[in-house]
Amino acid sequence: MDEENMMTRSEEQHLSLQKALQQCELVQNMIDISISSLEGLRTKCATSNDLTQKEIRTLELSVSYRLQ
Repeated sequence: MDEENMMTRSEEQHLSLQKALQQCELVQNMIDISISSLEGLRTKCATSNDLTQKEIRTLELSVSYRLQ
């Protein structure tokens, strides 16, 4: 019985670790997409445009929030 409980706990820990890893990968993908968008805004758009500056600030805040 104890062996079964230990195996179950071990399996639960493994599943928890897998879920945490998947969550980290998802967040990393979101950060990568945001950074790519930010780089595109900075290099391909007129950064003097008020809307572009607002988008850049929004993406910068989004990336910094995800890094915390």
